[in-house]
Amino acid sequence: MTVTHRTLGVLSEGSFGSLTPSTGLPDKSGSYTSIPCERDPIIIFGEPVFSERNDARDGNFLIPPEPDTVFSGGSRVRHRTGQVVCRVDLTTIGTASADYSANYLGLLLGAGFKTRIPSVSTDNVTAVDVNSYTPSSGPNNDDVGTIIGADLSGRAEYSAITDDTNGGNVNFSPAFSGGFTGSKVIRHLQTWYVPGQNATGTRENSLSFRVDGVGFRTYCFGCVLESLSITLDNGRLMGEFTYQSAHIEDDHGNASGPIEPTYNSGSPPFFRGAYAVLSSTAPTSLTAVTTGNMLARTTADCEDFSLTVTNTLTPMGHSNSILAMSDMEISDVVVELTMTLSTPLTLINDDFFNRTLRQVVIGTGPIGDGLGCAIMLPAAQLAVDPSAYDVSGNDIVRQQLTYNQSRFSGDVSGSNATNSPFRLGLGI
Repeated sequence: MTVTHRTLGVLSEGSFGSLTPSTGLPDKSGSYTSIPCERDPIIIFGEPVFSERNDARDGNFLIPPEPDTVFSGGSRVRHRTGQVVCRVDLTTIGTASADYSANYLGLLLGAGFKTRIPSVSTDNVTAVDVNSYTPSSGPNNDDVGTIIGADLSGRAEYSAITDDTNGGNVNFSPAFSGGFTGSKVIRHLQTWYVPGQNATGTRENSLSFRVDGVGFRTYCFGCVLESLSITLDNGRLMGEFTYQSAHIEDDHGNASGPIEPTYNSGSPPFFRGAYAVLSSTAPTSLTAVTTGNMLARTTADCEDFSLTVTNTLTPMGHSNSILAMSDMEISDVVVELTMTLSTPLTLINDDFFNRTLRQVVIGTGPIGDGLGCAIMLPAAQLAVDPSAYDVSGNDIVRQQLTYNQSRFSGDVSGSNATNSPFRLGLGI
């Protein structure tokens, strides 16, 4: 009898499914990083794929189904498919690394999003106003759309670059608070985003996972992010990542026990010491701009929020490997952000019926070197009527908001995160 202590390791695949050219089977020799994730969602994943045999028979019995798999050395290869679930907080890298390229958080996010590592991580700037600054070693055009942050009056504030060349100044939207004056330190966050136009459907990588336990080991290959759910656990941001795996198989004979997780040296983001911000006016949505948006801000008394990003995955089917596909395309994305306001914002009461868009930024604390996290919908559309206040409790009136991503065109022409409909930034 053995205990069920178990860990989950992750590896970025060099090619989808980690197939070995000489055999057409997944390669298990990679070096996995053990993730500091919650234990309960880690199980032996997947269900077998098979074809039922409904043959004629001479009695009341069943015939074993035909497993959908390939042969190797004259024997069937074990094959399952299914979901891999990983729940982890978003603890940042701190000062240990320059970015998230080889970090488990970067790998987890990269299986569903594109990312932009900013050309500069920090900059000592001179504030022009609450929507622009003069850089010292500023960003370039490839950084337009990425999230920036600053520590203002002891609170973390976030926005996104909309223009890197406005008369030598950098524009951003929505605005910072009135504390953004004089000389300040701007921190540029590595930003993951939903790509558009010719990059629609792309991502950074696919993943392989390995479950390690006492007497058991399971591999999951060809994993792509199906959904990301971010919720609060007493203020701490928790991300539940759900992946679809093209191939799952066990290797219990080579089990070596659970592996100590590798922890990041930063801080877990908390929904404290920061703001939930809406733009005071509507962002540009349907026309190209020559100067990036510079919108005022309205802070919201937000007591709780949750975010769900759902990717529709479409297999690129083929028949020449056990995967039965060459990749999984992200054919659609739906972002849903729900917010509970303890003080209703009358400013937005008519937004649903007027079809008014807002920029929405959810910030977290702390912010610093390798610290910080923010979520942004640069053009958010309401899915509910905000004037229908929540009076169901016996305490206070609340306002329940549900936003989806809409089209945004308030960034000047650029690449990468420019005009992307959803962004998530982590401090570097």
